[in-house]
Amino acid sequence: MSTKDVTERYSKLTAAQLRERLYCLETVVEKSNIGVWELCVATGKLSVNQYFAALLGLKWNPELTLTFDEVLKIIHPDDRQSAKKQFKQYLAGKNRYFEVEFRVRFADGSWHWIRDIGTVVSIKADGDAKKIVGSWLDVNDMVESSQRLRKITRTIPGVIYEFELYPDGSMRFPYSSEGITDIAGVSPEQIRDDASVLFSLIHPDDISKVQHSILESAKSLNDWFCEYRLMKEDSERWLTGYAVPERDDVSGVVRWYGQIVDTTSDKELELELLESKITLEKAQELGKIGYWRADLTNGDLAWSDEIYRIYGLDKDKVKPTIEVFDRAIYPDDLQAVTASMERARDTGVHDVEHRIVRPDGEVRWVHELAGFRGDDSQDVMIGTVRDVTEQKLYQRELERLNMTDELTKVNNRRFFIASLERELKSIVSASRICVAIVDIDYFKIINDQYGHAEGDLVLKTVSAFINQQLRPGDVFARIGGEEFALLLHRVEGADAKRRLNAIRQLISELAFCYNGESYQVTATIGMTMLTPQDTRDDVLHRADEALYRGKRDGRNCVVWSEVD
Repeated sequence: MSTKDVTERYSKLTAAQLRERLYCLETVVEKSNIGVWELCVATGKLSVNQYFAALLGLKWNPELTLTFDEVLKIIHPDDRQSAKKQFKQYLAGKNRYFEVEFRVRFADGSWHWIRDIGTVVSIKADGDAKKIVGSWLDVNDMVESSQRLRKITRTIPGVIYEFELYPDGSMRFPYSSEGITDIAGVSPEQIRDDASVLFSLIHPDDISKVQHSILESAKSLNDWFCEYRLMKEDSERWLTGYAVPERDDVSGVVRWYGQIVDTTSDKELELELLESKITLEKAQELGKIGYWRADLTNGDLAWSDEIYRIYGLDKDKVKPTIEVFDRAIYPDDLQAVTASMERARDTGVHDVEHRIVRPDGEVRWVHELAGFRGDDSQDVMIGTVRDVTEQKLYQRELERLNMTDELTKVNNRRFFIASLERELKSIVSASRICVAIVDIDYFKIINDQYGHAEGDLVLKTVSAFINQQLRPGDVFARIGGEEFALLLHRVEGADAKRRLNAIRQLISELAFCYNGESYQVTATIGMTMLTPQDTRDDVLHRADEALYRGKRDGRNCVVWSEVD
């Protein structure tokens, strides 16, 4: 509130109201142990209240005044120049208000941190300050607590932090310990209001995983855990983060309280098995990883409680044995696990991902990583088991999206080319495989006349219809705007042409309607048969040539391009 506003507000009060207001104010100040000062800028004299005088060991009386220089002398030498500079900047109008913290020697000889807050309450005709009032508040306990916290956080590995995710997607770190500088090379101030600085340093291959894990934790309010890489000064560092979330139901903000630790060396140990022993504590530190130790001679096995959770076993009913492990392996994966164990005899490393079947029938993916004990013994293995089901599902979903056409939900060009190349690598003279390219006739007219939304409907309808006509083993994909491709297996050329003609005829019978107007579409199909001498380009060229020959001949037909 400006000086003018304060003056106008108090000018409307009666003398009695002013006295009452003054009494209340002085009572609050007295009970709150606040030192109050009033500076006459022209003379440099400060009038102070009783508490202010008592702090300095002075006997107070209404006439007691101090000079500005006298006050400066009792300020700690290390803080004096900064306080003086900030006060002068305030008088020069560079700061909107005056607020500074410094140490002051009290009457008992001790140094205390003071927060000094001041503002102009009276100005001269030329606009310069005439009178400034302020207060001294003893914040020594607060500052010392902050300093203690800072010292404590320095002893904690990594960084402890508070992280916030807002409904609009913005993110910030209201608090992060100084360890963030060691880990990421940024200061707590840089990420306090915008976390994007830190997120920009995450390895490109890991950013999606980190973002997904945060959103999943925010949605479920389950503890957040993630391992990811950070790019720092042209090097990669592995970080492990763990945090506990809570949601503010009023604002919708989700807050996490947690710790991030640099686990680069631990990750290298896990991946390369350079150490002879992975302890239970280390496995837990890396994040809810089950630890086990197996004696391959007598079959004895010891494992951590996390193994029970991963395998869905009852700790009170099941005793750890190698047989329990083996029985849980998904039958189709038993060979891969056995092969990995056999290789470990030579390489010293057992590293395999496989499925397990829990007692309730649920199938989960796990990653086993282990090595033989470091004293050259081939009888004892020490390792970890991690539940990677969610990662597998996420990976498969990404792979599915990478091989699927977004509009029609059938296979895309990448999938078709991969399938064609696979067939070409295994083809023999007796192979009977047809490649066909289907093009919807005059599709541009549909888009121009009825709009792209209607065109998309035609593409989805035709692709769904063709997909229904396929036999097991056939491959169907969208390879361009209105172009589709087929791989027909176990079929002679004449039979393939008959099948394709039947599909073409049925396409022409599909009925469409736009704003009450009915219309139909036709398709032209070019086909060829694979031979052992073919390359991918040979096959696609013949099928394309047949397709364009059909378009020249009037469309709505099947043209077979035979090998010369």
